[in-house]
Amino acid sequence: MGKYFCAECKFFDDNVLKKQYHCDECGICRAGGKENFVHCNKCGCCYSKSMKDTHRCVQRAMHHNCAVCLEFLFETMKEVIVLPCGHTMHRKCFEEMQLHNRYSCPLCQSPLAI
Repeated sequence: MGKYFCAECKFFDDNVLKKQYHCDECGICRAGGKENFVHCNKCGCCYSKSMKDTHRCVQRAMHHNCAVCLEFLFETMKEVIVLPCGHTMHRKCFEEMQLHNRYSCPLCQSPLAI
């Protein structure tokens, strides 16, 4: 049996360095340590505690694909950021857009000033 086991998800993992935890509201196991995340009921997902009071709530904001790489954000292991318009995307994808002089949200074209 793995060093981490979630009875809800029937999930086993030997690498506890990922700091796995189960979020009852999301219904899945996440990585990064429960002490570092908070679940936003309006958005329907977990965010870093550093974003708790600053992110713009958008219902089900993470229940779609990243507009750049098309990975499903709700289950991603990569860092996600919330844009000023409320849309979400991977931080690395955002940084890649900036390298190519793209400074607007790929979904709504709102200016990006993060």
